[in-house]
Amino acid sequence: HVLERSPSGSSGGTGAGIAAGFAVFGLGTDTGGSIRGPSSANGIAGLKPTLGLNGRGGIIPLSLALDTVGPMARHVADLAAALNVMAGPDPRDPATAAAAGHIAPDYTAGLRPDALRGARLGLLRDFMKHDAGVDAVVESAVAILRAKGATVVDIKLPTFVLGVNSGLYLAIRDPEFKTQVEDYLATLPRKDLPKTHADIVALSEKITAPTKEGWVPNKNRLTAYEREKKASTIHDLPYRSAMEDGRKIVRENLQWFLTKEKLDAFIVPTASRPPRLIKDDGVTLPPNIYSGTAILANVTGWPDLIVPAGFTSDPALPVGLSFIGPAFSEARLLALGYAFEQAHPARTLPVTTPVLPGELIEY
Repeated sequence: HVLERSPSGSSGGTGAGIAAGFAVFGLGTDTGGSIRGPSSANGIAGLKPTLGLNGRGGIIPLSLALDTVGPMARHVADLAAALNVMAGPDPRDPATAAAAGHIAPDYTAGLRPDALRGARLGLLRDFMKHDAGVDAVVESAVAILRAKGATVVDIKLPTFVLGVNSGLYLAIRDPEFKTQVEDYLATLPRKDLPKTHADIVALSEKITAPTKEGWVPNKNRLTAYEREKKASTIHDLPYRSAMEDGRKIVRENLQWFLTKEKLDAFIVPTASRPPRLIKDDGVTLPPNIYSGTAILANVTGWPDLIVPAGFTSDPALPVGLSFIGPAFSEARLLALGYAFEQAHPARTLPVTTPVLPGELIEY
């Protein structure tokens, strides 16, 4: 929508293509926001599914405890149709065994305009107050949800839960990638490819200037490689504690609020800030316990549905609203998101991709 702004995430190309109307839906792989980021930044719908709802066979792992693959699309109904095909067991992915008995017969069946009537939603305000424009769009979305019959209650998470949540991503991701990428590389038949994490780092360090193929140095990735080299292993206490205790703390506290307030789902701005300038993409923001919205759904393994909620002003940048629910609640989230989308159709084609002579791009 604004070409000097980042399309966000490692699946940003898919997000931009869907926003431009070049396809009905596409896939993204999400470890810490690479479905949520592109969906929000490009003003489209997206779904990070429950870990185990669908298979990940063939995907290069970043962290198998966090990795998911899910659809991005023009509309919520497109997500539901894609999920009908995607959900199910994968013999290459043991995590899909957990989905047995939890897969809906038809994820499009509950898509009704009145699905918000009687719903109870918890607004996670801890992840707001980072950008006035984003907050204004969210407040307008809350008013629409209430007008359509939903009850929206404010939820304030305990500070220690926010702190645990913000630290879990790297505590799990870095040790897992170091081990799991080598397991993946060992399955590849070609002998001239890297075999270890150290091999990958060495190859990356050689690229100090743009190559003839167009590859450029990736400072962020090199920084991550250096951090991963120093990280604990999957056999060490920090990793085991994050996996066994940290994730349990976050998941059980969120479940407690769902039960106490009788909530169908949490709602929260998908990104607490608008898309960044591309020139600032290499700038690492300081750690902040109040900015880990996307991480919530990864560390819990829960689904996160993103629906376009509107645009900020000056410049007009997309804002997404996330519906986060317990494991395998995709059918309910899609119903809620569809009803919100019908009440407030915020998606629009970017002015930067007009229809050319002889073309037809469906809205």
